[in-house]
Amino acid sequence: MFDFKFDIEFEFKKMYVAVLFLFALSGGAKAAEDTVDRPDDNGLNSRNVIEPNNTSEPDSIDEPNNGRDEPEKEQTAMAESAATQDDSRVLPESLGPVVVNETKDLVEQATSLREPNDLFPVLPSQNILETTAPWTPSIVPFLEAPVLHESDLFTPPELDNQPNKRITPAKILAVDVHPKLPQIAILIDDLGYNRQGMKSSLLLPAEVALAILPGTPFALQTALASQKQQRITLLHAPMENLRELKLGPGGLYARMSETELKDTLTREIESLPGIQGVNNHMGSLLTAKADSMRWVMETLQGRSLFFIDSLTSAKSVAKKTAQEYGLPTVSRDVFLDNIRTEQAIDRQFSRLLTLARRHGSALAIGHPYPETTAYLKKRLAALERDGVRLVPLSEVLLPSDEK
Repeated sequence: MFDFKFDIEFEFKKMYVAVLFLFALSGGAKAAEDTVDRPDDNGLNSRNVIEPNNTSEPDSIDEPNNGRDEPEKEQTAMAESAATQDDSRVLPESLGPVVVNETKDLVEQATSLREPNDLFPVLPSQNILETTAPWTPSIVPFLEAPVLHESDLFTPPELDNQPNKRITPAKILAVDVHPKLPQIAILIDDLGYNRQGMKSSLLLPAEVALAILPGTPFALQTALASQKQQRITLLHAPMENLRELKLGPGGLYARMSETELKDTLTREIESLPGIQGVNNHMGSLLTAKADSMRWVMETLQGRSLFFIDSLTSAKSVAKKTAQEYGLPTVSRDVFLDNIRTEQAIDRQFSRLLTLARRHGSALAIGHPYPETTAYLKKRLAALERDGVRLVPLSEVLLPSDEK
């Protein structure tokens, strides 16, 4: 009996100790839950939103408060009231402080809820993406393009208030003008006697002029071909020489009267189409006769033809008489082929270039010899290296005594 009683008492004591231990554990759990449910003001808690009902105690725990829970309940009630008015959020430190537009009283009220261990106050919530004013980019003043007005446009001073004033170009000075290249002109005489001379002469550059003897076998054919190539074509008028050499058809002699000389010359001009001028064949005697030269120039004047003095005599008055009648004229400067060799022709051509550089232009007369036409065909193709220019005969004619 004693042993049974002792066992009951021992078991009751163990149950009593267990109950006390359970009550102690319940109190510690309540304190821990209050700590967990309180907002983490330092921003380290993963729950950033304070919910109104998180501060209430669990219904399963019934423990006497002994007056210790009154301050906590008062603070919890105030926090619930503030949470009802505004759902405050506490942001991490990396996002910066939250700027709010609430009144000062709400801020002070939230600040007063801090506990000594809190690091940051609980501020009323506001969307972090909201800003007080929209952002606009800054424009650097010196990069702004200036605004031009019509009044800002430049007006030349000389045109101000002078709408009808004529603008005259500046005078061309000598330094502004490029010097002209020396010019050379070439005339081939004695055409009409043979076909080969005609063909080789027509193969030369078109600037080379041709002088045709009247009444010769190929005179008409040469004149037509030359006209087709738009070459300058002359009548190579036979005139009496001092050596009394035969002149052939259409010769002009010193013994002729005015009428006879003029009729003969007119007939020779009309026998060839496209004639633009006349030069003398031989004529060392006739070109020295003033009367005969006046009759020749009068005939040419009526047909607007020019005259070329072949200058077969130093006593020639042909050029002077032509100038007196106002005819375009010029004298021969060089005979190319008095000696029919390539070396002699080359020397005469070099002399032609020298005279052209000295006087600005020069005229050479040659003949339809194979040596002459072959040399000219080759030499005229490389004329640019000499710094001179081949021009038509009309380019070197002068109406007055300037040459």
